[in-house]
Amino acid sequence: MGYVQFLRKHMVAILCITILCLCLGFVVLFLAFENLKATKANFDVSFSNVEKASTVKGSDIEPMGKVNILSGGKKIDMQFSLNAIHDEITYLITIENKGSLAAEIVDVVESPDYSIAPFQSVIAPISISLSDIKGKIIPAGEKMRLKMVIYYPSSDLGSVRRDFFYSIGLITKSH
Repeated sequence: MGYVQFLRKHMVAILCITILCLCLGFVVLFLAFENLKATKANFDVSFSNVEKASTVKGSDIEPMGKVNILSGGKKIDMQFSLNAIHDEITYLITIENKGSLAAEIVDVVESPDYSIAPFQSVIAPISISLSDIKGKIIPAGEKMRLKMVIYYPSSDLGSVRRDFFYSIGLITKSH
C-alpha cells in the first residue's frame, strides 16, 4: 500500500503542475492575442495642412485665397479672388498617411473641374494646376506634398476681377 499512496501523491503533483503550465500557456496566448488585436491595420490618409507658399501681385491689390480643411481631412474648400492679369497664388498641401498601411493616391478630385468646357468659361482665363501625384505611394506614417498654382494669365478678355470657389478631395487605396 505504501507504493500505491506514493504513486497517487506524485500523480496529483504532476496533474497540478500540468494544470499550472496550461494556465500559464493560456495567459501567454491571451496576451499575444491582445497585442495582435491592438496592432490591427488601419487606413487613414487625409489632408493635414495647407500653407500659402507664394503670392504674386499683378496690380496694387494682392490676390486672396481662403482655405478650409473639412470632412476629417478628406476635402479642402477654397475661395479665391484674383484681381488682375499676372496674379498668382501658390499653395503647398500636405497629405498625411496616419494609418498603418501604405497608401496609393488614385486621384485628386476637383470640384468643379474648371478644366472642362462647361465650367472653364466661369473662371476664364484663370488656370488652376496641381502637381501630378496620381499613382504615388505614401508609406505608413509618411507625408507627401501637393503643389497647387492658381494663375491669371494675360488674355483677350482683359483684366477683370475673378471670384470663385473650388474644392479638392482625395481618392486613395491601400497598397
